[in-house]
Amino acid sequence: MIGSSFVVRTADDEATAAACIALWVAAVADRDGVPASDAVRARAREKFAAERVALVVADDGGAPLGFALVTAPGTGGAPSDGAYLSLLAVAPAAQGHGLGRRLLTAAVDAAAAAGHDRCELHALDDNAPALALYTSAGFRPVGDPFPHALNGRPTRVWQAASVR
Repeated sequence: MIGSSFVVRTADDEATAAACIALWVAAVADRDGVPASDAVRARAREKFAAERVALVVADDGGAPLGFALVTAPGTGGAPSDGAYLSLLAVAPAAQGHGLGRRLLTAAVDAAAAAGHDRCELHALDDNAPALALYTSAGFRPVGDPFPHALNGRPTRVWQAASVR
């Protein structure tokens, strides 16, 4: 369970990155109701290997409770001039406490601080909680849906209306 004492901070060490990858794998398995996947783990490692703009982590002094990985423009698989919010996850037990919103805000702010005037991300069309979060934070869908690289589900690019 999460208390009110979590801290959102930037990180750049490999141990934190490894813990974030493990958190991503667990969060995807929970979201999709499937066992943890080596394919999801490999894809997350690829994303962490991309040119990084920022890694924002929330923790309470222990393992990460959530994180947001922002990578360089164009690392989302298509040419773009916007920083790419590559991964955003909150541990299932820590959801519902505003952590995702704080991480999203911190990620967009970190992209702006790094000189990027826009952020984009990919979101599954059927992930209603994530879409509600992104919409409330000023992100809007752009373009047509495309199949997700791992599960084939319809996915769409979302862009921030403006960086804070």
